[in-house]
Amino acid sequence: MGSVIDIMGAMLHSLRQAVRSLAGDKGFTITVVVTVAVCIAANTATFAVVNSVLLRPLPVPDARSILLMANRYPKAGADFGYNSAVGDYYDRMRDVHVFSEQALFRTSGRTLQIQGTPQRVTGMVATPSLFRLLRVAPAHGRAFSEAEGELGAERKVILSDGLSRQLFGSPEAALGRDVRMSGQPFAVVGVMPAGFNFIDPEVRLWVPAAFSPEERETRHSNNWNYIGRLKPGATLQQAQAQVDALNRANLDRFPHFKELLINAGFHTVAMPLEDMLVSQVRSSLYLLWGGAAFVLLIGVVNVANLVLARTTMRRKEFATRLALGAGAGRLTRQLVTESLLVALAGGGIGALLGTALLRLLGPSGIGRLPRADEVRVDSAVALAMLATAAVVGVAIGLIPSLQVMRAPVNEVLREESRSGTGGRRARRARQILVIAQVGLAFVLLAGAGLILASFRQLLQVNPGFDVHGVVTASTSVPQSLYPKESDALELLDRALAAIRAIPGVQAAGATTTIPWSGDHSDSVILAEGYVMKPGESLISPEQVTVTPGYLEAMHIPMVAGRAFDTRDGAEAPGAIIVDQRLAQHFWPGRNPLGRRMYLPQDVHDILRTNEHTQWMTVVGMIGQVHTGDVEGSGNPVGAYYLPYAQNVSRGYSLAIKTTGDTGAVLRAVRAKFAQVAPSLALFDAHTMEERGDLALASRRASLTLAMFFAGLALFLSAIGIYGVLAYLVMQRQREIGIRTALGCTAGGIVRLVAREALWLVGVGLVLGGAGAVALRSVIAGELYGVRPLDPLVMSAAIVTLGLVGLAACVLPARRAARVDPANVLREQ
Repeated sequence: MGSVIDIMGAMLHSLRQAVRSLAGDKGFTITVVVTVAVCIAANTATFAVVNSVLLRPLPVPDARSILLMANRYPKAGADFGYNSAVGDYYDRMRDVHVFSEQALFRTSGRTLQIQGTPQRVTGMVATPSLFRLLRVAPAHGRAFSEAEGELGAERKVILSDGLSRQLFGSPEAALGRDVRMSGQPFAVVGVMPAGFNFIDPEVRLWVPAAFSPEERETRHSNNWNYIGRLKPGATLQQAQAQVDALNRANLDRFPHFKELLINAGFHTVAMPLEDMLVSQVRSSLYLLWGGAAFVLLIGVVNVANLVLARTTMRRKEFATRLALGAGAGRLTRQLVTESLLVALAGGGIGALLGTALLRLLGPSGIGRLPRADEVRVDSAVALAMLATAAVVGVAIGLIPSLQVMRAPVNEVLREESRSGTGGRRARRARQILVIAQVGLAFVLLAGAGLILASFRQLLQVNPGFDVHGVVTASTSVPQSLYPKESDALELLDRALAAIRAIPGVQAAGATTTIPWSGDHSDSVILAEGYVMKPGESLISPEQVTVTPGYLEAMHIPMVAGRAFDTRDGAEAPGAIIVDQRLAQHFWPGRNPLGRRMYLPQDVHDILRTNEHTQWMTVVGMIGQVHTGDVEGSGNPVGAYYLPYAQNVSRGYSLAIKTTGDTGAVLRAVRAKFAQVAPSLALFDAHTMEERGDLALASRRASLTLAMFFAGLALFLSAIGIYGVLAYLVMQRQREIGIRTALGCTAGGIVRLVAREALWLVGVGLVLGGAGAVALRSVIAGELYGVRPLDPLVMSAAIVTLGLVGLAACVLPARRAARVDPANVLREQ
């Protein structure tokens, strides 16, 4: 008991001494606290994003055991996506035994009448097994029964807590009531807990999926997400092995598909469900986390430099205390306590600043990240940052204590008496730290420059259309309200005619795939007379349906032929427009106009044509249109366009080209559409410029953080260089005084200081360049149109750091040039 009290007393004594020491050196204390706070703030904001998006499991029980299966066809141009077919679900239910539960789901918009106005609500269609798999039950009512997953019994709905309150006032009042969706009644059987979120936070209702016998046998029509929950002890590798075995068995069960699927490279990928959400941003976020860590390292080096300088100035004090019998442990405890106090103070302030920084970063694109609604500075993030600050405090406290303890007391006292400043070893240590600081800053600055150059390249990309002055909005036409395809077509014709009459509208059309909306559809297509080589795969280009006026509204130029017009009506011969990549595949170096294509109809013989084949004649060719993203990394085999009248779709987006105010035109479009279709809702309304901003949101967020980190690195490096040079001037005052007395000019003294600065920066740049070379493969995947070692970017980083180094030496050089030799020699 007594020893514990003694230890506590010693700690309190060290704490009081540390507080007095720090209070007596306010400049040092404030500088270190601010430096640590800024670095911790950057790391807090970054780690909050990384933790929420990448590290924290999905908000369902035991989320790590949920796997997703995705069918891929790389040789057919479909090596992306996360979908499976309905037939896969029933096959895997039968033959894949590592899962305790399996489910299909997909998001689907529904039109509800809310307060007398049709509004679009995001819903999810799912097999009744979904809620069992997620181990989440409705807070009120019940989940779907298996019987409600059958045709004729599926008009049931489970509402979110928020939607139940909006529609009926309370979850209890919603149970048993009907909700009319797309003109049909659905009985409310349950209400989910408040805050429940699975995959998409916008989902506000769930309806059961029901499949016909034909749909249950449909394979390779991949438009559902399939997930399974692993049994206890089962692994992803076992799931992959079982689904691979099932795929091999199915190739033999369906021999008419076998060769085509083998040639297409068909396989199924098993992955954690989280990968579907974060695979596109994982590398970017980890890279930014690494950048934040570099900022912290630079800050630690800066603080270590300050601590070394302070310790050097106190060497005589410590040597005297050691000579008088003070224990080495006691001095070490005091140094560590001082460093720990300032580091924890900086860590606490930094965590608060990081929270504010996270809010400020919202408009830069953080809000468009997956799971963005979960991003926050929680207790785990705050504790992690305080722990980081504590580690920093202990580290920067131990470094100077080792310096003090290793030097013999007599030598320290003699050194002090001779020079009046710290020893040469401290100077070398500080130089090494600044060189490391410059190297780290160069890596950060070069990385930020590369991301900036890449972003500028993206802004200059020609996406194949003109984004200016284009307004878009989507709608869905339910079969319950418009039973015939001719009804849906007539509705769209009337809507477009009304929209084209709006003043300022130059052109208007509709499409099933508006660029940068996240929608896409791929489908196999073949060309008449095309002979496939042995082992060649079928291709699955992007399929887009458009009305006359759409290409004109988007300013998509024709490379050859014509756009769709009234000649391509419902009863007219089939027509098709291809892009240049697809034309090059089927007719390399030849004119595609007038050639015929067809969509396979016979699943038992895809290549077969007969009297029922629906031929389409190529009437036009366009260039590549970047529908998936700005950089055009979508379907690699091209795209084809079908006339809407010959391929009626229930869901589409309007595109309106205007010379007037886009906001005013959008309001007019809503009014005209409400007159034509009062029971339908327009949703997802954006200008194409807004869609472009949204498509680049994650890259903009990366750029903002990278530039912020680079700015911090430059600032901290400048302080570090300045500190070392100021220390150099102070340490070499006697030498400078003698040089001045012997006739050295002020310019010569300035050059002496500048040489030291350039030497520090030069060596740091060499090390930083080596680091940039070593890390080039890490950043390469985040760049577009820029090489990882782009000479212009590297040169700009070198020049910038060189200028920072020269700027940092101005004040020390001026101070050195003003040294009075008489005063210095008299003091010495």
